[in-house]
Amino acid sequence: MVKIILNILGCFPLMVLLSACSSTDEHKLFNGKTLEGWEGSDTFFRVDQGAIVGGSLKKPIDKSYYLCTKKTYENFELKLKAKFKTSYLKINGGISFRAKRVPNSNEVMGYQADIGYIDANALALFSDITPADTTGIYPLWGSLVDENRPDTSRYPKPEVFPVIFYTVANKELVERTIEPEGWNEVYIKANGPDLEIKINGVSTAKFTEQENVSSKGCICLQTHAGEPYEVWYKNIVLNPL
Repeated sequence: MVKIILNILGCFPLMVLLSACSSTDEHKLFNGKTLEGWEGSDTFFRVDQGAIVGGSLKKPIDKSYYLCTKKTYENFELKLKAKFKTSYLKINGGISFRAKRVPNSNEVMGYQADIGYIDANALALFSDITPADTTGIYPLWGSLVDENRPDTSRYPKPEVFPVIFYTVANKELVERTIEPEGWNEVYIKANGPDLEIKINGVSTAKFTEQENVSSKGCICLQTHAGEPYEVWYKNIVLNPL
């Protein structure tokens, strides 16, 4: 028995060290109180109730705005929670990653894990998906978007907007998975050319990059142009790989 106890005690420092390493590997990108570590418009982004809030319930948003981390990241797992406050679900937001700002513009270039909804008839312009019903809105939660890079040959309709939906999340799967008016967890994994998005633990998009594009950039939270609404982000944690 004494030998067993000594063996356990001998392992204890290693256990403490491993625990310390695992806790320090994860970085909280948002402290829940201020926008420290982020840069962007404080007119369209603020902190409220431990969350970053974009947009306004009182007036429309004239264009898309982004709040971006001051640091850049390459390979990582990112988790956060997001929700909308709105009277109508035709709203949109997103989490851009491996991104950077477009010079002289409000836009950013890079990948985006989309959240929210889009006019269903717009999907065919920017993806290989044509919904069976093009009269309503389509849930984009967990879809993978790429936009605004200098080489516009990536995009199917750059004259309309330089964007492509590389992976459009399955409509029925998303509708079963999300809480339209509540908090939803967004998970993004970027490891080399391999990208994955999960919503509430359910995989909604996987993609392997074939082209030579930047593998490092910042994390950006979007508030999209549109009618009065708010998008809330909280519990933003990144684990480097």
